[in-house]
Amino acid sequence: MTKHIFKAAVIGCGNIGAAIKRYGKNVQPATHAGAYQHNRRTRLVALVDVDKEKLAEAGRNFSGTRTYVDIKSMFRNERPDIVSIATPPQMHYKNVLEATKYKTPVVVCEKPIALSVTEAQRMIQRCKQSGSRLIINHTRRFDPLLSKWARRLRKGFLGNIFQANAYYYNGIMNNGTHLVDFLTMYFGVPKAVCGWYNDITKGNPGDPNIDGFIFFESGVRATIQSLSKNYGHFAFTFIGEKGILEIVKAGFKVFYRKKIPNNEFKGFFQLSETVFEEGDVRSYFASMVKHVVNVLDGKERPWSRGEDGLIALKILLALRKSADNNGKIVKV
Repeated sequence: MTKHIFKAAVIGCGNIGAAIKRYGKNVQPATHAGAYQHNRRTRLVALVDVDKEKLAEAGRNFSGTRTYVDIKSMFRNERPDIVSIATPPQMHYKNVLEATKYKTPVVVCEKPIALSVTEAQRMIQRCKQSGSRLIINHTRRFDPLLSKWARRLRKGFLGNIFQANAYYYNGIMNNGTHLVDFLTMYFGVPKAVCGWYNDITKGNPGDPNIDGFIFFESGVRATIQSLSKNYGHFAFTFIGEKGILEIVKAGFKVFYRKKIPNNEFKGFFQLSETVFEEGDVRSYFASMVKHVVNVLDGKERPWSRGEDGLIALKILLALRKSADNNGKIVKV
C-alpha cells in the first residue's frame, strides 16, 4: 500500500529555516527545509521569504522547490499539509494566523511561540477553530532518547530530586526558551520564578541573559545559569536520592551514576565508579518531522503543543519581570 506523501512549505529562509552551510554532516538535517527534504513521507514544495536574496539562495540549495515572496500566494497555490513558521518571533503571530485561514493541517512554529501571552493564546484558539494542529519546535521534545529519560525521571528513577542545575547561552528568549521548556518536560509546570540580569554574559542587547531559580509544583527548585555568546554548554545536572543524571553537549549525551554505599565510611554513600553513557550527535529536526508525519497519520498526538509553548513563554516573561524588579519572586 502506497503511503501518502505530505506537502510541506517553509516560511522564513534564515539559519533555522533553510540554511545548509553552517551545519556539520552529523547534525543534518538541521533546518526545517532540510528535514522535509530528508523525510520520505514529506515533499518540500515551497519556500517563502521577503528577502529576495535569501530566498534565491534557498531556492538554489533546494532545487525544484518553488519560491514565493508573498505568503498568501504560496498558500493559495500550494495548499501545504505542513507549514513551518521559521521567521523572527515578532512575525509568528501574523504568519500562524494566516496559515489557519487555509486550514493547514499542521503548523510548526519556531520558538518562542510569540512575544506576548495574548498573541500566544489567540494563536492557540485560532488553530483549534481551523482544525490546525499547532506544534512548537522545542526540538528536544521530539528526541526519543531525551523523551525516554524524561519518562524515567517522572516515574521516580532518581527518587526525590534534591538539586537541578541548567546552563544556557545566547539570550533568555532564544536558547533560554529551549531550557525552560526542557525543564517543564522533566519536572512539570512551575509555580514561580526569580531572576537577575547577567551583564557579564550578555551578548544581545535585545535579548538579555538571566540567571535565577524556577520553583516547580513538584517541589523541585532548578537553577538556571547563563554563559557568554555561543559558549556551547547547554546542559543539565539532576541530583536525586538514587544518583546523578547529567545531560550535556546540547542534549546529545546522557550520563548516569548510581548512588552506592561507601566501603570506607560506614553509613555514608558515594557515586559509582561505573558511568552509564548513552547518546551521540544526531538530528533533532529529523525526529521532529517524523513526529509530524505520525501526527498526520493519526498515530501520535502533538508532543509540543501550543499550550506547551505558552507555558514556556509565561516562564520567560516572569523571569524578565523578576529581573526588572531585582530578583523579586514572580508567580507563573
